[in-house]
Amino acid sequence: MERAHSLISVADFKNLLSELKEKRPDICIRYRVLGEMWAHNFMSILFVSRKGAVLKDEISNRLMSVSDLSNIMQFELDKPFQGFQPYFHYEIQPLLDSKAVLI
Repeated sequence: MERAHSLISVADFKNLLSELKEKRPDICIRYRVLGEMWAHNFMSILFVSRKGAVLKDEISNRLMSVSDLSNIMQFELDKPFQGFQPYFHYEIQPLLDSKAVLI
């Protein structure tokens, strides 16, 4: 099953990270934070919290902490998983500002 589009919500991204950690710890992720370049290496998922995650760069042996998953704007996987294709840049839908008023 291929994903019809490359845009997913922050909640779906968090669920994906949790599923990868539990079911497929062999799959690593690489991401890009708003205003920054892509992470150099793919990372394994060590922990997923309510809003963030802790990842480990297996090449440099460094831990990376993401305190707010909504700050990540793009990601890619190194292996296929549940319709997600490897090395494809998926975009994370930005959250609406909670203070904004919609008319």
